[in-house]
Amino acid sequence: MFGTAGLSLEQAPPIHIPFRFFLTAPWFLLAAALLLALQGDSLLASRWSPAALAVTHLIVVGFLGQVMSGALLQMLPVVAGSPVPAVRLVGATVNPLLAVGAGLLAWGLLGGGGVALSVGAVCSSLGFLVLLLAAGLALLRARGTPQTVRALGLSLGSLLVAVVLGLVLTEALSGRIWILQFPAWVDVHLAWGLLGWVGLLVMGVAFQVVPMFHVTPPYPKWLSFWLPPLVATALLLGTLRLVSDTYETGVAATGVLVLAFSLFALVTLGLQARRERKRVDATLLHWWAAMVCVLLAALCWLLAGPPVVTGILLLLGAGVGVVSGMLFKIVSFLAWFHLQHRQLTSGKLQVRVPNMLEFLPDRPARLQLACHLLALVGTLAAWAVPALVMPAGIALALSAALLGGLILRALVHFRRVATALDAGPSTHQEAM
Repeated sequence: MFGTAGLSLEQAPPIHIPFRFFLTAPWFLLAAALLLALQGDSLLASRWSPAALAVTHLIVVGFLGQVMSGALLQMLPVVAGSPVPAVRLVGATVNPLLAVGAGLLAWGLLGGGGVALSVGAVCSSLGFLVLLLAAGLALLRARGTPQTVRALGLSLGSLLVAVVLGLVLTEALSGRIWILQFPAWVDVHLAWGLLGWVGLLVMGVAFQVVPMFHVTPPYPKWLSFWLPPLVATALLLGTLRLVSDTYETGVAATGVLVLAFSLFALVTLGLQARRERKRVDATLLHWWAAMVCVLLAALCWLLAGPPVVTGILLLLGAGVGVVSGMLFKIVSFLAWFHLQHRQLTSGKLQVRVPNMLEFLPDRPARLQLACHLLALVGTLAAWAVPALVMPAGIALALSAALLGGLILRALVHFRRVATALDAGPSTHQEAM
């Protein structure tokens, strides 16, 4: 199976809290897919097109933001040993705020008007700030693995910077303030959000779940200790480059980010190659594809390739890919763990708890992976052959629908077994 040493499983929040986020997220990936299919030509022509900006926010705020928020509320008590205060209220507040915010941001960027854009930015920011406050308080009391806790803390700090920059940029788009080098600040905002918030959170979670789920050796201590601070420092240097207008600083900061994430990808692939469980499932294939996309994005930057291609590799290939793969394991593990805990506390040992694979079978998960890879390859190819953009969007829509359906299937299966555990007498009562 896999080891859970170092995890505080008994402090996990109710399962409906992370599942609320996980079930919401695929809808925004589906919306991004439909936009890609309908407006793909303008989307791939320039990363500054309204469609490209809308798709980026649907994926980063709507999909990745929802999944990473739900994962953080789940992982902090388990990995860091520190429950999130008022977790039910936090979950009930953050989830709808991010959903409304992502939708209005996309609508405003597509031409829905400054009011939609401003309200969307405020809703998204409020949702993230509530998450930051609650998760920050939990981290202050954390007693888990120092490397993971540090990565999570730096991820939250990156999210705060991304939120502040997003609000400032929204004010500039609405014409209320004026910013020098506006496109460069948009890049910095995206870097803090995608590489800082999402990238560092993936790192922190990977330090724990890759060895646990894939039964690999642990990450080298030097890498887990130094890599997250290195990424945060590079992001800070890149931001200071705009303030000081020093070109060399910006190039050096980007180079450090490329090196750091390439190193993380190579080490992750190396550890997974040494895994004890040789079974290749959809989660592992998602990880492999995502890490390869990171390396290809680094190569694209080194060769001064098209920024749109680099963005597709990072956003769709690495971001959506690795998070989808993590969801397969996290969802099935949560369902299995919560039922195991409920069975032990109720004493109803006669009710069979399904194994993880039964909650989320590998065959439909592989189908979702195939659709995701078709969407990725099709979107990359559509940059050169625009006629492929419609099939790429349809493939991405299918992958989003399958992902949502698999999560819903796991939840329905969980509730069916949970109902059986809640009904009837326990084994102990029958013995009496």
